[in-house]
Amino acid sequence: MKRINTLDFGGQHDDHLHYILLEYRQKLLRVLLILCIVINTILMILALIDWMRDPFVEWGIYNLISGATVFAVLLFLYQANQKGFTSLAGWLFGLSVLSTIPTTYSLSSLNETFLFMALPIALSSFIIRPRASFFFACFVIAGYSLLFLQSPGVFVYDPYSLIALGLLAVGSYLVSSVLNKAISDAVRAYDETILGWAKALEMRDSETMGHSQRIVELTLRLAGKLGIKGIDLFHIRRGALLHDIGKMGIPDAILHKPGALSSEEWVIMRKHPEYAREYLDRVSYLTSALDIPYSHHERWDGTGYPQGLMEEEIPFAARVFAVVDVWDALTSQRPYRQAWSREKALEYIQQQAGRQFDPRIVAAFMDLIENQLQITKGTNTAGGAQLVAGSKNI
Repeated sequence: MKRINTLDFGGQHDDHLHYILLEYRQKLLRVLLILCIVINTILMILALIDWMRDPFVEWGIYNLISGATVFAVLLFLYQANQKGFTSLAGWLFGLSVLSTIPTTYSLSSLNETFLFMALPIALSSFIIRPRASFFFACFVIAGYSLLFLQSPGVFVYDPYSLIALGLLAVGSYLVSSVLNKAISDAVRAYDETILGWAKALEMRDSETMGHSQRIVELTLRLAGKLGIKGIDLFHIRRGALLHDIGKMGIPDAILHKPGALSSEEWVIMRKHPEYAREYLDRVSYLTSALDIPYSHHERWDGTGYPQGLMEEEIPFAARVFAVVDVWDALTSQRPYRQAWSREKALEYIQQQAGRQFDPRIVAAFMDLIENQLQITKGTNTAGGAQLVAGSKNI
């Protein structure tokens, strides 16, 4: 497995951007499909009214059947988009629009449909990818020209409209590319800001230097093992990096106190999740990452803070992070105590399953750490064997 420097977003910025753009395309396509479903429903209602007025009209039942078919297709595309198959839904939507035009309109009125043909060309750059507009433009030009060659004289060939569609494809590509670049720059700026905050936190609390670097990577691995994927992983990364952002509001005399805190000092220290919520809740792009900074001190049995949540009430990301946070704290050297051995720390975490931690997450964490230990032992054994073999050749 490739090792990730979790405080350096550059290595995974492209993946992060991919999910951000996918989310934006998914929202855009969802709005488009809902709009089409509403329009189609209105047309179906009007067709039904006309059919009820005169059931013997030949085209009345045909309109109802075609409307129901279009509704089913749009609903299928909507479900596919919701499940994450945004690109596939976008391709099918564009091709469906273009393929229904020759069957809906006569060839003699084909030139009147250029506005409908422009729809998938313009939108494909935004709901699929920038270059997709060129594919749909070429598809329309090729299909239009083929129909003209097969049925000469039925309609007048309109090269100027085809040129306009080509220019529309170029324009859509350029606008979409500029928009993607702007989103990429914004995401990079956000991530660099978060990175700066995380480093500032570690510089202020020197006792936990390196804490964020370690726990982010392990949290992401545990979250992936538990089935979290896509954009949710990046929200978890941000939340893990900023999990102690609320400590910026804790006085130095309490934060840096070498000995045990008094009961009054603990009251102040336990306010840092609430401070985190106050800080991050005002930053719109970090609201999805707020679960960890605000809720990672909640306990499975309901005795945690700040809200006293219990079991499934605790956000899943916070439950995942809590196990990793305690693990790193126990196995790290601190001025006021020695680092625990891995075996002792694992035993403690296992004892706290059903008390402090979600039992299912503890089970996944134990499996993850055991596998990691086996890989480490295997690497050390292999390295030792290579060293012995090498010594024989000296």
